[in-house]
Amino acid sequence: MPSDVHSKPSQSDIWLKQLFCGGMAGAAAKTTTAPLSRLAMLFQVHSLVSPKGLQNPSYASSLPSAFSKVFQREGFLAFWKGNGTSCMHRFPYSAINFAVYEKAQGWMGKGCRDEDGNSWRNITVRFLSGACAGTSAVIFCYPLDLIRTRLTTQQPATKYSYNGITDAAAKIVKYDGIGGLYVGLGTTLCVAVPSFSISYMVYGSLKEYVLDDERFSNFRKVGGDGSLRMGTVGTLFCGATSGSITAVVTYPIDVTRRRLQVQSQYIPEGQRMSAMDIFKGILKDEGTRGLYRGIVPELLKVVPFVGTMFGVYEVLREQFKLNTD
Repeated sequence: MPSDVHSKPSQSDIWLKQLFCGGMAGAAAKTTTAPLSRLAMLFQVHSLVSPKGLQNPSYASSLPSAFSKVFQREGFLAFWKGNGTSCMHRFPYSAINFAVYEKAQGWMGKGCRDEDGNSWRNITVRFLSGACAGTSAVIFCYPLDLIRTRLTTQQPATKYSYNGITDAAAKIVKYDGIGGLYVGLGTTLCVAVPSFSISYMVYGSLKEYVLDDERFSNFRKVGGDGSLRMGTVGTLFCGATSGSITAVVTYPIDVTRRRLQVQSQYIPEGQRMSAMDIFKGILKDEGTRGLYRGIVPELLKVVPFVGTMFGVYEVLREQFKLNTD
C-alpha cells in the first residue's frame, strides 16, 4: 500500500508540474522569437510612434529595412529589448494557460478523445478549454503585458520613458491611475479568447489526426510506455499550422489592441480613442492593409514560436510523465 501511495502523484503535484512545463515552454519560445516579435510590434504601432505618421515611419516600411534601422540605431541586443519583461510575463502566462487548458479538458470530458470517436465533441472540448485558458491567463497577467508593450515601444525624453518594470508600473499608475494598467483589457480578451480557442482546437485536432493516420508515421515516435507520441517534425507541423491560422484570423484585433495600449504615450488624454474608433481609423487612413501591418514578421515568428512552445511542452510533459491526450 505505501508503494502505491508514493507512486501516484497528488493533484497538486500534477498541477505544479503542468504550471512549470507550460511556463518553461512559453519562456523558451518567447526568447527564441524575440527579434521578430519586437519588429512585429513596432510595425503595429509605428504610425503612433512616428511624429509624421505613415509619411515618415520611424522603423521603415519593410521588414529588411526595419531590421537594419533597429540594428543601426540600437545595436544587436536591441532585438531582445524588453525580453526580460516578456519572459516575466510569458512564464506565468503560459503556465496558467496550459494548466487551465489541461484542467478544463478534465472537467469537460476525459481528454479530447471520446469513447465513440465523435470529432465534433473533441473539437468543442478543445475550443472551450482554450477559451477558459486564454481568459484566465490574460486577466491574471495583463498588467505585465501592458508594461512589456510600453517598454518595447517607448520613446526617450518623455514622461513615459521608463527605466525597467517597476518604474514603468509606478509611472503608469501615477499618470493614468490603477486603471492604466488595464487599458485595452477588453480588446485583449477579444484577441485571446478566439486565439487560444482556435490554436488549441487546430493543434489538438491535427495532433490526433497525425497520431491516427499511417501516412504521418514519420511525424511520430513511440514513447517509453509503448504509446505513440508526437515527434519533433510532427509537433512543428501541427504547431506552425495552428499558429498561422490563428494569427491570420485574430491579427486585426491584435493591431487595434497594441495601438490602444500605447496611445497614452503619444496622444493627449482628451484625444484618446476607443478600440472601435482606432479600428475604424485604421481602416479609413490605412485601409485593410493597415489591419495586417506587421503580419509578415508575425507569421515568420509563428513557426518557430508555436513549434518551440508545443515542442518544449510535449518534451517536458513526457519527462514528468504527465498524461497526454
